[in-house]
Amino acid sequence: MQTISSVSLIGAGSLANVFANVLHDILPECKLHSVLGRNQKKAETFASKYSSQAVFNIEDFLKDAAPVVVELAGGAALKEYALPILKSGRTMICLSSGAFADDAFKQEAIRTASENNGRICIVNGAIGGLDFLQTCAMQHGTAEVVIETTKSPKSLLGAPGLDGKNLALTKKTVVFNGGVQEAIKGFPKNINVGVITALASESPQTKVKIVSDPEVHSNTHKIIYRSALADAVMEFSGKPDPGNPKSSTTAALSAAACLKNLYSPISFW
Repeated sequence: MQTISSVSLIGAGSLANVFANVLHDILPECKLHSVLGRNQKKAETFASKYSSQAVFNIEDFLKDAAPVVVELAGGAALKEYALPILKSGRTMICLSSGAFADDAFKQEAIRTASENNGRICIVNGAIGGLDFLQTCAMQHGTAEVVIETTKSPKSLLGAPGLDGKNLALTKKTVVFNGGVQEAIKGFPKNINVGVITALASESPQTKVKIVSDPEVHSNTHKIIYRSALADAVMEFSGKPDPGNPKSSTTAALSAAACLKNLYSPISFW
């Protein structure tokens, strides 16, 4: 493996802690250089714990950030910081892929990266099987993709798509059944369909179903794919992160795996 000098983070929450621990245990050759955080106390505590620097605005961050920046702070943070980071020519590993559902932002990010030798890496998050979808996206013709996400009511609480409604705590309920763009806007922190949309297609054949189930103890993602090329059913269940039940620990691990893949002499796609 090539030497990984350092990496910087956006976000100092529970997933950032998972990522930092993976660096220490699995990728000791990679040093955590700095963290950009909104909450000064939390960012300083995080930085002290992992022997890195805490920064509180993008201008100071870019003066000395590592060549690779990992976003672990949510779609709003990705939209706020992606363009200046890409303009600086850095590689950005993005966990909050739903932000790219905003096509204007997506195209501007691509243009900025292209013009400044930057790079955007969208990771799997808590969902697998994306290598298969990426392969199938190379075919001609249409495909039907159904993405079904099942979470506990607590994990879905506060999503814009619920319009302030409370979810049933005693029965399984379908809270959304519709198109990709509407799903991402209504449930931006609960589903990772932005990356699937990017790999498969944004065709009307791509549908999303979101289920609230008080009996589940894991976040389950089921992908059903149908086309003239192949049929597939893929299901993944990840335990909610203890510090952030709206996400899965595997989401942070996927960012670490991406970092490893970037520098390894052999990569798996």
